[in-house]
Amino acid sequence: MKKKFFMVLALCLIAMTAVFANGQAESSAEVNYPTKEITLIIPWNPGGTNDLAGRALQPVFKSMYDVNLVIKNVPGGGSAVGILEAANSKNDGYTLGLATSSYLALLAQGLVDSTLDATTNMLSVMEEPIVLVVKNNGKYSDAEALIADLKANPGKVSCGVPGTNNVNQIYATLLQEQVGSEFNFMPFDGGSRVVAELIGGHVDCGVLKPSETIAQVKGGELKIVGVFNREGITILPEVPTFESLGYDVFRLGNIQQMAYLMGPKNIDPKVEAKIVEMFTNVINSDEYKEFAAGVGIQLNVLSGDDFDAYITDIYNGLEKASKEIFTN
Repeated sequence: MKKKFFMVLALCLIAMTAVFANGQAESSAEVNYPTKEITLIIPWNPGGTNDLAGRALQPVFKSMYDVNLVIKNVPGGGSAVGILEAANSKNDGYTLGLATSSYLALLAQGLVDSTLDATTNMLSVMEEPIVLVVKNNGKYSDAEALIADLKANPGKVSCGVPGTNNVNQIYATLLQEQVGSEFNFMPFDGGSRVVAELIGGHVDCGVLKPSETIAQVKGGELKIVGVFNREGITILPEVPTFESLGYDVFRLGNIQQMAYLMGPKNIDPKVEAKIVEMFTNVINSDEYKEFAAGVGIQLNVLSGDDFDAYITDIYNGLEKASKEIFTN
């Protein structure tokens, strides 16, 4: 009887040791992540906001964690090509993507064979106002001059947008709805392409973000004539909002141009927590805040339940916009 008792006790001790060892191994795995470079897929051409924001992360990551953050540009499909590549990558936490409201809009319209919960959505990174941009010293001196031309020539004022059926086009559509006319929308892969087309005089206006245009605005090549959000933009406080000009572009609710960090489904929760911790610390660093302020990016770092509620709210707004605007 005693012999049997000691055998059972020994087996229990062995089992407990195995569990402890396994726990130690898991803890060690958490501590050891990352052990190599992390690839961040930017689903647009170089030069756009996401590309600038991603590359600004690189030196801070290296300084804080001695980790190489590799930027991989994968444009196409209004950001779907790059985000789906990130979603279909190995779920070890070493390939991530910087998705935006443009991708959420594609999901909301059923234009991508995926769903919001088919990826690991980790944290929001930033928000940006949307602005109307024209060539400086060109056809239009201000927003009202452009709107007057739009009213007089429906369908003839060309408007460059990065991608299609996204937040940029939603805001422009809400504006044309208020004006009682129509833009001739011209989609391009990325904000940098729209900027090039504007400077070259190939499109009349563009709906972009401040970070995509601020260098050309400061250089005298482009001019921001209107802001779609209510607060305006801090780096150019003199530019009027469309609301202040008498145009209501908010009837569809909470539609934000935002970016968020994502990856493939089923990343180890411990690895995911480490990724969120690292990116949160880097984005909240003084160096990154200085970069964001200089290009007009508003940092908005949310994770956990707060982020889940935030992204769901934006998705619902885009779904409403999709049904009312893009299916008509």
